[in-house]
Formats: sequence, structure tokens, C-alpha cells
Amino acid sequence: MNQGSVKIMFTQEFPGIDEYMSPFRQFFSSKKGVKLADNYVVGLLMDGERKSVEPMSERVNASERSMQRLLTEVKWDNARVFAEYRRQMLSMTSASDGVLVLDDTGFPKKGRHSACVARQYCGATGKIDNCQIGVSLTYVGQGLAWPYAMDLFVPESWDASQSPDCIEKRRDAHIPDEVHYRQKWQIALEQVDLARKDGVPHQAIVADAWYGDIPGFRKALEERNEHYVLGIHSDTNVFTDKPVFDIPEKGKRGRPRKYPELSGTTPEPVKVSDLGKNVKEDEWIRYEIRKDCAGKPLVVEALTMRVSPSINYKKGIVNEEVRLIIERRKQGKDEYELRYFVSNLPADKPFIEILRLSHERFWIEQGYQQLKEELGLDHHEGRSWTGWHRHMLLTFLAYGYLLTLRVFEKKHTQPGRRCSQN
Repeated sequence: MNQGSVKIMFTQEFPGIDEYMSPFRQFFSSKKGVKLADNYVVGLLMDGERKSVEPMSERVNASERSMQRLLTEVKWDNARVFAEYRRQMLSMTSASDGVLVLDDTGFPKKGRHSACVARQYCGATGKIDNCQIGVSLTYVGQGLAWPYAMDLFVPESWDASQSPDCIEKRRDAHIPDEVHYRQKWQIALEQVDLARKDGVPHQAIVADAWYGDIPGFRKALEERNEHYVLGIHSDTNVFTDKPVFDIPEKGKRGRPRKYPELSGTTPEPVKVSDLGKNVKEDEWIRYEIRKDCAGKPLVVEALTMRVSPSINYKKGIVNEEVRLIIERRKQGKDEYELRYFVSNLPADKPFIEILRLSHERFWIEQGYQQLKEELGLDHHEGRSWTGWHRHMLLTFLAYGYLLTLRVFEKKHTQPGRRCSQN
């Protein structure tokens, strides 16, 4: 089958794909690069269990070597392609009540030479495993969600200041010299800053407890005047009353206290799990969060109170006052799962709206599932830093095409209930 026949087949199977890819072509240095990018995105969209280079090249009638070169050698401006992708997606989904959802996901790996692979917790397998980790930001607006950014997490074992073996691995994986270990919340914060720089409209930032339990992350969001709804772990300690500290007196004999001491009138901090266990049955209030595709409501029971996280309080540190949300969902007969969140949204924000924001993370699970299972985000078999990020970006372009189709269908059909995008 010649390339002309293949292109006709592509446009028939994927209507509008040529028009969709058109704005990105200006950022490739050659027509060959443009054709390879088109083939790669179509290969990701086509049916097939594996979306690595070899099987995709066969499906799109392209050279495996040339498809591989697209990820590592062909000249194209990744940053400008990514910026155009974000611009295109925002033009369809931008909303003042939009939400930024932060998370990370694991990519299991068998070898040890792929960029940034290490033994670490992998959400995909639910255990400590050999994997890569991608930190991501998802935008939710107008009832649609799409991946806004993703960056490869660099474990400490891959930092350039480590052993000669580390330096050799970095060189073989073509990791830039300026790339170093940063905590995941710091990467997530840079993604938030990117969205802010892009002028992305949003009402809040949502993330799970791996981010919510970090005071530095919450403080950084406060400094940016960002509202948030963040999960916290059940063993998080909080003050239910505003803590009061006694300032050490000067001039007394003996060794002076280094830090202020908690006043005897202030109750000791308690675990949020203890607060949840002690909620009386008549204190729970039922809320209908949303309805699924079949019209079945998602109902939760929840309550809220004002608290202050107590981390480092023995050093006299007073943390910000936040709204604690305790939610329970029935798991079986007389069995409940308790979840905990903190939020700095204004006091006049209706509680049910904050509850709904805490559930915006359901988009993440659906998005990861489509990116991985349908589009092959985790099928990349190359080892290089550039190859991983280019494969990720091309996967996002494929996702963007499918979102474009959903937007078109949404405009030409009766509005339905918000549910799975798949």
C-alpha cells in the first residue's frame, strides 16, 4: 500500500485528523518530520494491543527506524508543539469554574537503563516496583478533561551528584545536565505555575494526600492566592482549637527554652481518624454529588469543621487554619470508608460545592486509563529522556484529537449527564 492510499485510509477512519494536526506542522523542520508525526499519532489511535514503535510502524506502513528517529533525532520544537496543544484544548474547554487536578502515575519497567527508572512506589502495580513516575496536571472544564502537562520524576539515584554509575546512566539516557532531583510536589507546583502563566481560568486545585500532607506545598499555593481541596492521610494531626503558645521568658535561670511551648489551655492535637471515628450518627449529612451515565446518584455523607494542621508545632510553628472535610461512603453492611480533605476555599463557599471539587479526581483515573490502555502512553520502549517526553506529547496529541471529536458530538447531540469520557 503506497503512502497516498494510506493517507486516504487515515482520513476516512479518523475524520478531521488532517485539519486537527495542521496547526502543529509549522514547528517541524521538515516535511518528513511532519509526515512521521502524523503517522505516529494515527498509529496511537489505531487498534492494537501495543503502541510501541515496531507494531505501530507496521500498521501505518512506515519505517520502524524513521518512526524511532522522530522520538530522538528529528528536529522539531517540542515546547511550541506543547504550547499549541494546550492552546487548542483550552479554546474548547476553558471555563471560569475549571479545575486543575494534580497526580502522578507509574510506568512499570523490567530493565534499569530507561531514563529515571528506579525501585519506587508504583500506583499501576500498587507496590514498590521497578518503574518510572510521571507527575501530571489535568484540566477539567465544561464537563471535559484533558492532560495539561506531565514531567518525568527524577529519583535521587539518578541525580548527577551521585556515583559514577549514575553519571554513566544519565549520559546513556541523554538526560540534560540541568535536570536534577526535585520532590514531586515541586514538579507539580511548576506545572501549576505553567497554567498560571498560560492564563488558565480555574477555581481550585485538587490533589490527593501525597500532596495535601505537605505544608510547603499548601503554603506555596497560599502564596499564589490559589484555592485548593487536598486529600490528607488519616494519621494527620490537627488542632481543633486555634493553638496558643507561651513565649519563653528571658532572664530565668537554667537552660532557656529554644521554642515557644504550647499553652496549657490548648488541647493537644488529634488525628483526623479519631475525629472521624467519634462523629455521631446524627451528625452525618447526606449529599448527592453527581449522577452517573445510568442516572444513579453518587451519594456521600460528610461534615466539616475548622482545624489547624499541627506539623512542627513543637517548634512553635502555627500552621494555617483550614476547613477539614470528613467523608464516609458505605462499603458494605455496616462498613464505611472514611476520607479526609482540607480546603482553603472561602467560608461562604457552599459545602456541597467543595465536596464536588474533592471528587474531581475521578477524571484522573479515567484519563490515565484512556492514555495507557487505549493510546499506549506506557508502551514506550526507548531509554532516552527526549524519547519519553516526545512519546508522551504525541500521546497527548492523540488524546486531544479524541477530545475534539467529543466536543463536536457534544455540540450536535442533546446534552447528557457527565460521566466517563471513553
